[in-house]
Amino acid sequence: MNAEALRALVAEAMLAPSVHNVQPARWRIVDSVTIDLFEDVRTRLSVGDPRGNDAGISLGAAAEGLRIAASRMGLALETHAAPTQTDAALVPVARFLVIEAGIPPDVLAAQVATRASWRCGFAMSSLTDRADVQHLSGPDCAVISDPAALTEAAHLYDAASYGYMRDHAFRAELRSWMRFTPGHPRWNRDGLNAAAMALGRVEAIGASVVLGSAFGVLDWCGVAPGLLAEGKKIVAATGVVVFHRSVGEAPFESGVAFYRLWLGIERAGFGAAVLAALADDPRAAQEIARMAGVPDGRRIVSAFRIGRRPVGGAIERARRSLDETLV
Repeated sequence: MNAEALRALVAEAMLAPSVHNVQPARWRIVDSVTIDLFEDVRTRLSVGDPRGNDAGISLGAAAEGLRIAASRMGLALETHAAPTQTDAALVPVARFLVIEAGIPPDVLAAQVATRASWRCGFAMSSLTDRADVQHLSGPDCAVISDPAALTEAAHLYDAASYGYMRDHAFRAELRSWMRFTPGHPRWNRDGLNAAAMALGRVEAIGASVVLGSAFGVLDWCGVAPGLLAEGKKIVAATGVVVFHRSVGEAPFESGVAFYRLWLGIERAGFGAAVLAALADDPRAAQEIARMAGVPDGRRIVSAFRIGRRPVGGAIERARRSLDETLV
């Protein structure tokens, strides 16, 4: 294969989701058939992801993105052992050989270009929507759509999320990946910008203040929880999708399935936003597993609130340039 074709594969793989949109995947085109995947440890969330679980999920999603991209060209990937580490900042993850296979495009390939986290509100759900969302249930996916259960899930999420926000180090790390104004030098390259977070100009300024210098006072006054709460969006959603996998599964493998689930949600005509706190907080994870009927021996990897996007609704994603991602 020529270099431009391989660059095109990597460019599509870069559309995969990653926690806080930190995009830890780095790629090296070794020769005409070989692509190496690395983790850039400089993007690691030392407070929010100290064990690298979320990074592993993000890297698994990136690898699956490469495989889906290859399928568009009738190509397949052979996974080999990662190369030897030669750079302290780049941890080798895997080596892929691109082979001619004559296979059809992956059934989820059409959703790659349009998938994005939908942090705005959803259109009002119909009875048909609530019936359709149940079709997403599967061996590693449970759906909560009962209005009372959604209200309970909303309270769980807001409590768990605020618990993390009260940690100064967590809040500072989160702010470092937030882009509150278009003037930020990395506004459209990585992290969470105000547009992606569905914040208007005034709301973005307010969020910057609440999560910054004013948090202590607002927390002491008991005002901060209400200002940061997002539960009403969960209550208004068509459902909450609870994604669970085997307790012993490596995060990388969970990431492959995570990306495919998200693309499957899109293929079903729904938009989705990740509810990370429902998986990250032990108590919230235990409760949401109970509510969703998740069997023993499974762990909650993530959860989504989902619903129909309003007509014409779209979110522009922030992504690093291809040259910034290739090493």
